[in-house]
Amino acid sequence: MIARKSLWILSSTFILQIIGAVEFIIIIKFWGDFAPTALGTIGLAMSFLAIFNIISDLGFGPAHIKRISEGRDLGTCIGTFASIKITLTFITVVITLISIFFIKNVFGGEIYDSNVESIIFILLASNVILNLISIPLITFTGKKEMVKREFPYIIGTVLGFPLIILIVTAGVSSEKISSAFIWPNFLQPLQQFIANNALMTLALTYVITMLVILSISLWFLRRYPIKKPTRESFKSYFTFALPLMLLPIISIIINNVDKLMIGYFWSPVEVGYYFAMAAVVNIVTIIPSSVSAVLFPSISEFRSKENFSKIKQSIRLAERYISMISIFLVIIIIVLARPIVSIIMSSVFLPAVPVLIILAIFILIECLNSPYNSLVRGMDKPTVLTKIAIVTSIIIIILNFILIPKNGVLSTFKIYGASGAAIATTLSALVAFFGLRIASKRLTGIKLWQNHTMRHIISGIIMGLILYYLAYHTFLIQFIFWYHLILFFSLGIILYLGILFLLKEFNKKDFNFFIDILNPKKMVKYISSELVEDKKEKRKK
Repeated sequence: MIARKSLWILSSTFILQIIGAVEFIIIIKFWGDFAPTALGTIGLAMSFLAIFNIISDLGFGPAHIKRISEGRDLGTCIGTFASIKITLTFITVVITLISIFFIKNVFGGEIYDSNVESIIFILLASNVILNLISIPLITFTGKKEMVKREFPYIIGTVLGFPLIILIVTAGVSSEKISSAFIWPNFLQPLQQFIANNALMTLALTYVITMLVILSISLWFLRRYPIKKPTRESFKSYFTFALPLMLLPIISIIINNVDKLMIGYFWSPVEVGYYFAMAAVVNIVTIIPSSVSAVLFPSISEFRSKENFSKIKQSIRLAERYISMISIFLVIIIIVLARPIVSIIMSSVFLPAVPVLIILAIFILIECLNSPYNSLVRGMDKPTVLTKIAIVTSIIIIILNFILIPKNGVLSTFKIYGASGAAIATTLSALVAFFGLRIASKRLTGIKLWQNHTMRHIISGIIMGLILYYLAYHTFLIQFIFWYHLILFFSLGIILYLGILFLLKEFNKKDFNFFIDILNPKKMVKYISSELVEDKKEKRKK
């Protein structure tokens, strides 16, 4: 069932990533040279707000999943978590507004520029709604009801997609980018308003999307019991969250300090390069995140029953399939980096090709880290994760200061700005890689390195070399159209699985496993069973 639930999350996340990628492409194609600046401005605003949004969780999200998966009273758990989340969100908003006031009026500084500042205020509303959304969605995660967790995001994103298309095609007055089509006379005032406030209206689509997601999430939550929190429940949540409180802080720093520092030392354009390349490689992360969403509560459940053999079996299986898929995708991105950027995006982003290659390596490390992160969390050892995260954050901050500035230590090799940030992020991920494995070994006795991972790496490298030789030295293919990428992607799958078969790393059992979890009838049955489950329970009562 872990596999099927993970596949559902993988499928839904893939849909969301595809829609997001199409939105990116449309922005790039219609806004042209203005696209890096636009994406960089949005990215800077998000990173600025993310620093303050640290306060909104402080480890209580994992605590909620942990307590539900242990079988605690659901109504009390929901009431406790909702009370904590709403309070922390209110504190977040107050501190954010006070900080902006002090930066501008007391210290006489600026929040980058007026464009970024206006986007910050709009996205602040989006963050508030997002924090409220987490109440039902984290509850569904704890219950391992992944259809209810993902479905609101699918509907919200699909409904928000036409709004983004409308805004992007309306043009940008400040950049003299005209509308993609002639609007009817009675809509031209709206078109002109959008064109005059392109980035602001684009940011507003995020707010609208979040409102839709919140509405659907609360509708799913309506049948769940919500009870008044008790003193004991607050204490229980706080006890688990206390060692984790540094984790969201450190995570936010790790994920956003690079963009903030690029914006400080360089410009929104350079941030746009980094932001866009990160969006491309993040497609690979849907694999480990999909598995981890189910793996963490499952390990927590196994641990409560002291079934350690099941824990190790689940981790080995999860890592094997994550490794098998993610290594293939990362090698494809590295080999075809330049045509991916030029075809999917545009030549405007070609200077960022080295950033894409480096971030692809970083994502691979993150994918391999994912099962062990779930293991340590599920074993109720949050302090271990905190220690690893502290070391990682210190390293990434130091490396960013060294590698991002124009006169950085590797500037002689033209490694600075976005590429410097990518290297800093990748090196810090290696620290977490070894830290998580050592911790997992001490907790469960699991092997530090699985043999199958090396076979996947060897297969990926051989496949990559063959594809590179065929593309650039034998056939000399000019990658112009999207189907050229599809052709080499398909060829890569055949080569990769063929090499894995020869290395005895892919067999009939693996083939049947993928066929089974991809069975559409079984997936539909799983989705429908979860959606009608609460109705059946209500009838029984």
